[in-house]
Parts: sequence; C-alpha cells; structure tokens
Amino acid sequence: MTHRFVYAVAFDGDGFVMVRHRRRGWEMPGGHVEEGEAPRDAAIREFEEETGMGFDIVKQIDLGEGTVFAGVVRNATRSSPLPEEITEVKTFRELPGGLSFPLVEYERVLAMARDAVESFKRRKGISASASPLMKPLSSE
Repeated sequence: MTHRFVYAVAFDGDGFVMVRHRRRGWEMPGGHVEEGEAPRDAAIREFEEETGMGFDIVKQIDLGEGTVFAGVVRNATRSSPLPEEITEVKTFRELPGGLSFPLVEYERVLAMARDAVESFKRRKGISASASPLMKPLSSE
C-alpha cells in the first residue's frame, strides 16, 4: 500500500489533540510520508513537530492513500516551539468549528480511533476514557 499522508488522532484523557493550521483551520496533526520513511515513523514525527508533544500509537487505520494512527499523548508538555504553519494546539472533547476538511471525515475517523483506544485501554485495564463527547477542555 502507498501511504501518501498520515495523521494522528491522539487522546489526552477525555479529549483529543488538534492543531490550527495557519491557512486551513483545525485539523489532526499529520502530513506527508517522506521518501524511505515508514508511515508509523512519519505519524510520530508529524505529531511531535506540530504539537511539540510525544505520541504513543495504539492502532493503525488504513484509509486508501493515507493512514491514521490512533493513540495517546505521551507527554502534554510542549518540548519545542510550534512550526510557522501551526498557530495553536488544543485539546477538545468535541469537534470545533472551522475545520480544515469536511466534518464527516473527522467524525468517521474520530469514532474509529476512539474505539481503538478504548478497546486498548480495556485490554490493559486502564480506566480513563478517551471519549470525545463533551466541550473543549481549554477556553478559546
């Protein structure tokens, strides 16, 4: 399978992390797979570059030309400055307005990622939820 793009759906407690792209709006951290790079490595790299945080992958979800990696935030403390194209990093419990891509795309992938992370947590005996069903965690 050719992986043209990857993105990360990373849960932090009950919320999930999104970045605000300077020109496009809110989106999941991600980008293109570089030549010779494994998709998994690209997802981790893109997440860390765009958020400054670590990301532990729980499941890979293939979507044709691209791949989504579902997982959890490893550390919520930013370790590096944001790249120029990212104006903000925020954790949400529900999808915000001003999305970069159609809402239906986010809803479908977010549901798959949430199910994967919740299933992983049940298998590992972790009680914290990854369900994004409530309001933003931080003020706008």
